Amino acid sequence: MSNTNVISGLIAEEERRDFSDFIYMLRTGEKKYLLRNDIWLKWLNWCSENGKEQEFTQKSAVAQFLSRVPEMLFPDSIALILYRYTMARYRIFRLSTDRSYMEEISVNRYLDYKDAHVLGNGAGANRDALELDFLPFYDYAPTIKNVKNVGNGISYLNKYMSSSLFHRPEQWGRKLFEFLRIHKINGRQLLVNPDILKGVDDFLFALEESIEELGRQDPEISYEQLKPDLKARGFEPGWGNTAGRVLETMKTLHGLFYEPHSADLEKFISRVPMISKVAILSPHGWFAQENALGKPDTGGQVIYILDQVRALEAYMIRQFENSGIDVKPRVIVVTRLILNAGNTTCNHPKEDIVGTEYSYILRIPFYDKQGRPLENWVSRFKIWPYLDRFASDCERELLAEFEGRPDLIIGNYSDGNLVATLLSDRMDVIQCTIAHALEKTKYLFSDLYWQDMEQDYHFSCQFTADLLSMNKSDFIITSTYQEIAGTETRFGQYESYQFYTMPGLYQVVNGVNLFNPKFNVVPPGVDEENYFPYYEENRRSSSRQSQWEERLFTLEHLDIFGRLEDPEKPPVFTMARLDRIKNITGLVEAFGIHPELKNYCNLIVAAGTIHHEESEDPEEQNEIRRMYELIETYDLKGHIRWLPSVPKEETGEVYRIIADRRGMFVQPALFEAFGLTVLEAMQCGLPTFGPVFGGPSEIIKDGESGYLMNTSQPDLIADVIWKFVSECLKNPDKWGNISKGGMKRVSEAYTWRRYSEKLFSLTKLYGFWRYTESQQGMVKLDRYCDLLYHLLLKPRSEEIEQ
Repeated sequence: MSNTNVISGLIAEEERRDFSDFIYMLRTGEKKYLLRNDIWLKWLNWCSENGKEQEFTQKSAVAQFLSRVPEMLFPDSIALILYRYTMARYRIFRLSTDRSYMEEISVNRYLDYKDAHVLGNGAGANRDALELDFLPFYDYAPTIKNVKNVGNGISYLNKYMSSSLFHRPEQWGRKLFEFLRIHKINGRQLLVNPDILKGVDDFLFALEESIEELGRQDPEISYEQLKPDLKARGFEPGWGNTAGRVLETMKTLHGLFYEPHSADLEKFISRVPMISKVAILSPHGWFAQENALGKPDTGGQVIYILDQVRALEAYMIRQFENSGIDVKPRVIVVTRLILNAGNTTCNHPKEDIVGTEYSYILRIPFYDKQGRPLENWVSRFKIWPYLDRFASDCERELLAEFEGRPDLIIGNYSDGNLVATLLSDRMDVIQCTIAHALEKTKYLFSDLYWQDMEQDYHFSCQFTADLLSMNKSDFIITSTYQEIAGTETRFGQYESYQFYTMPGLYQVVNGVNLFNPKFNVVPPGVDEENYFPYYEENRRSSSRQSQWEERLFTLEHLDIFGRLEDPEKPPVFTMARLDRIKNITGLVEAFGIHPELKNYCNLIVAAGTIHHEESEDPEEQNEIRRMYELIETYDLKGHIRWLPSVPKEETGEVYRIIADRRGMFVQPALFEAFGLTVLEAMQCGLPTFGPVFGGPSEIIKDGESGYLMNTSQPDLIADVIWKFVSECLKNPDKWGNISKGGMKRVSEAYTWRRYSEKLFSLTKLYGFWRYTESQQGMVKLDRYCDLLYHLLLKPRSEEIEQ
């Protein structure tokens, strides 16, 4: 594209002068690196100063162009413009000194300029920077074309594999047959006896014979009655527990050989009973079932995993029953053993998971350089030196616990995903990655100014670990679409890894391929035993209810701050870890600056601890100090109660008590990757407020099932809450309508049964893909990642002070 075409194709001729003058104003300003909000505010000011009408300010070609610009950089006398023309797609422009034309430049060149901006040298001075580029290694897999299909990778891959079956039936039919022959559970052959059915032709003949015979049987006849005839033909257990189910499974498979459809491939592969042993990795924080929530690095991820385990085990039990196999499935959550565990069970090597039959937590210590077990908690930001040995210890322990390899390894967060990656490599097991929250989008400039944050956060290790696990994982699940590709105006968490620079360390030219079909949106559900509507009184415990009503509103205790002047006011309730991103102090300030809100409501906070000396986390300590400062500044005594975090098993009743008093739940995080507490509160019938930044914007339908807030400023939070409160004062039905809308939304889209079915369907289909096609293609990518681990990440991790 020529220089003239770039500018003429984007901005109408009559507006180019305005565009040029605005860019000149930016270039001559003090700030040389501007983000979207800075750019837009300056545009509004420029329009106002130059007498532009509202229509031009918001809808002109210049305005439309600027609305898609996440950042600008002004080195020397030129302007560099990052143009995000659609989600996850970019063009980068360099505007000439006289602003008469724009030319498109490469990502590499743009990152050189960003390095120069930080390091203070010329744009060409960092041409020797280490460049990381993962994209060339993705030639083994199909590529999604439309960004709207990102996050539904399995559907795309399913169609691709079905098409391959149709166009290359002999090759793919043989692979499908071989895939069936390899399946065993605990040494027991499933589906096909390879000694009887030695080839595809034999198999298809026996399959057609069996379908004909089963068609004459009563569909309710048990598998045990069919077993002798099926085994004689070469069919082992696993097809179904009744004649009807066996027939349906065999018919679906038969169709794949002759008239393959994507729906049939997923339906059949999903029925193959190939998963009975699942390992879940979550090393950091305090992973326990009691007295752990609210401690540093311990929150929604623990809740998510415990609920996930119950759902996965229940699903496997149902599936094995439906398949006609007697197997006791197990899920093992592997975490860190903390010797100085306080009042938690984090020093217990094993702990059965409540609500399961066969699943448990397995805890393994971290060791220092001298080989001594670490006694105390370690921040998730300083965990990196311990993970290589931890992975080796996990491998040994899991082989012993499972009496063999697991069938699936699930990583959680950056540290758990790195360990899962190492284990998947060593044990040759399919890997699922779940980020929960990628810190890169949470901490502003954490890549560009990484060296300023390195001592406290060690982002050089974390972001490198993220790159490796994203690229090596067989599949990635997220709770929302925007975690992957963002929104029209905000980067996705994974999208932020497409290209970036950490000046002086490396440049990432292509960090993650969002258009590879490994990404899938699979939202979690809600534990319906704990979270149910407030009006279902027959399910509630009166003694428990009385105990928590007293604790929330009137009880005086050493671990509770605040005495309410009027405990009967409607409560504004919040519950989260006490850290900067969760923004509890932002809500407290919002409450303090709004006289009407303070007059009409009480604020109930369940977060962390009220005692500074009880916290080991510097960030939490800062937030505790800030809480007391805000309470004093805004004279909140008598209007606020501050409790420690609520035990997980009690949170449902707490939500219901708040709902009894026609209160509301506010999740004020600056960014929330998903928002499990949002779902839980909605399920209990409590009107819920969540941040527009992140997952809650996909959960909540604003004004119907809850409310979305811009949480960047306290006054914006307060305005949204007060609008709802004032509407409730005018319309008695308002509270009930939002309550019902929230419960309806959860029941329609967020259940653990749906989650577990989808996760295992993904595991089996990606397992089939791994076996038939991707394993050989991924070898080069694996080797590239291995080099980066051993030559870059591992040495940097070992440098962290222990």
